[in-house]
Amino acid sequence: MKQKNIIILSIIFVLVVFVVIVSLISRIEPKPVFEDQPFDNVMLIDTSEFSDGLPNPTSVVTYPLDEFDMGISEKYTYKIDINNDGKVDKITKTFFDTGNAHAYYKYTIELNKNSKYVDITPDGLQTTNGADCDLRQIQFRFKPSFQITVINREMGDTWDEPTTAYKKTFSLQDDKLTESKEFKMRKICDVKELF
Repeated sequence: MKQKNIIILSIIFVLVVFVVIVSLISRIEPKPVFEDQPFDNVMLIDTSEFSDGLPNPTSVVTYPLDEFDMGISEKYTYKIDINNDGKVDKITKTFFDTGNAHAYYKYTIELNKNSKYVDITPDGLQTTNGADCDLRQIQFRFKPSFQITVINREMGDTWDEPTTAYKKTFSLQDDKLTESKEFKMRKICDVKELF
């Protein structure tokens, strides 16, 4: 009987130790995989669907939505040297959920200057997403040099009514994003098809 109690207590002890170890491990935040690595070492996301051109994020933080399913739901951080100065810069992509099909991503671009991040984001650098058609999309390119392409269109009488789309690009010159002249494209519903 005494030997049986020792075996049972040993099993309980091992289980308690296992539960404690598992709970401690689950509380440890994983280190970002790509932090402070040059862009050449970062694997790009390869999909046949539209992509904003950003590589795999360094970190992703999720947030709870309010009672109306609205608010910031995800924030992606990308650590990439975008101006080729050997310092890791930062792009942040924040997903704003609106409780309907018209959510959007807002982007922030920051250069690493003297170990401080300096925001160089152009005004209004965000998407306009819809259930069937996106009115505004953004795509990043890193080679041969950093560039942002924005294609947008105005809403017609309805969200899905095709209207003329316009394209503009932002290029990095002297650590500032310079906007190109807007280029008129064709009428379309979903601007993703023009990338």
